[in-house]
Amino acid sequence: MDEITLLAQAIPDEPPPSAETVARARARLSARHGAARPPRPRRRRRWGWTVGAAVATAAVVMAVAVSVSNLTGATGPAPLTTPSPPPAFEEPPHAYKGLNRLAATAAQRSATKKRIRFHPTRENVKLVIFCQEPGSIFFTHEGTSGATGTCGPDGGLSMLADKAYEPGWLGRDHQVTVWVFPPDAPVARGRGACPSKDACEGLHELSGPKAADRLAAELGERAGAWSVAAYDAG
Repeated sequence: MDEITLLAQAIPDEPPPSAETVARARARLSARHGAARPPRPRRRRRWGWTVGAAVATAAVVMAVAVSVSNLTGATGPAPLTTPSPPPAFEEPPHAYKGLNRLAATAAQRSATKKRIRFHPTRENVKLVIFCQEPGSIFFTHEGTSGATGTCGPDGGLSMLADKAYEPGWLGRDHQVTVWVFPPDAPVARGRGACPSKDACEGLHELSGPKAADRLAAELGERAGAWSVAAYDAG
């Protein structure tokens, strides 16, 4: 149904136009609509859709590529590694030559002293001094007994532990005082090394706690960490 038919229905009292008039009117109407409606740009729409789809596809491809590159280049969490134990002169090991550690203490500087308490239960007892500076000199003392020696990173044994074979030494608490001095400390080495004052002038004989304290005060604290630990088979 076109506009002419609608016009005829809207004015029922008027006689309908002639066939020739209707034909001319329809021709003019068709020409007017033809001029007003441009041809559909089907090719442009198809081309525009193709371009849009290509851009979208390129964006998706780019996003996937970036994601893959990120996954490839990203490093995962570092594998867990067991931290290495501190050196013995900072913390004595928990076991030494098949023996278990009873007690331990450490010092950050040399020409200093520390006290260690332990309660041995077996005759196989070791008192070990670990020193950062190889050739360091130590002096251990308890009661009326004392012992000197040298130590290094692998440790040095105090002869005080040999008293474990004496009656009454086992099964009770012990408190041993330990001094450690640098390797170049002016110490008379060995028992009886200074038979006279002139024989070892300027050297200190580590004969007891007072002599060890005097040497430490003379030197002052020096570089060189050290530690001491008591071990037995208990």
